Amino acid sequence: MAERVLISGGNIDGVDSRGRDANVDANGNLWVRQGHYDFDNITYEGTITAGTTPVTCDFNADAGRNAYAGYIINDGDADIQVDISRNGIDYGSKATIKFGETLQLDRLNIDKLRITRVLADASYRVFLI
Repeated sequence: MAERVLISGGNIDGVDSRGRDANVDANGNLWVRQGHYDFDNITYEGTITAGTTPVTCDFNADAGRNAYAGYIINDGDADIQVDISRNGIDYGSKATIKFGETLQLDRLNIDKLRITRVLADASYRVFLI
């Protein structure tokens, strides 16, 4: 079972006594959260048709910061492709998500996310934090 721990300490001259939020997962891995997250979440969902492809989810414009985690679910009968931009301009390689699959997005820096239908109309759900 995962366990929450508090890491405290300071810098080299002992001035900093702030705690750090962390947890230990079931495998004994220690995960430390760096920085403060507002935990704003935004959801996007819809159907992509020939006239609306690609669909762009602009998390930075909607939340005022980049997303760092979330997921995408392909609810339609057709494949979709997803690519991510950290700066809102340049996109990385496309990942294909087949019907019923979920693409987990962890520890990323997502400004925009673009979803493209492959051959036929496709439905999707996106959750970003």
